[in-house]
Amino acid sequence: MFGRKRSDPAKRDRVGTFFFRIFGPATVEGAIQGWSPEAQSQYKKMREAHKQAAARRESAAEDR
Repeated sequence: MFGRKRSDPAKRDRVGTFFFRIFGPATVEGAIQGWSPEAQSQYKKMREAHKQAAARRESAAEDR
């Protein structure tokens, strides 16, 4: 419309590949891996807390 051309998808991919090679994949400092025993126990605790919260919400809704 205004004489602007869209960039070539292949060119954008090359630029993305270039940056990926320099910086690598996204990482999080100090992250707990999902397969570690610590992460599994933390997940179980979180699920139990969610179940208890859902049960409290449900019982509160029934009391109304």
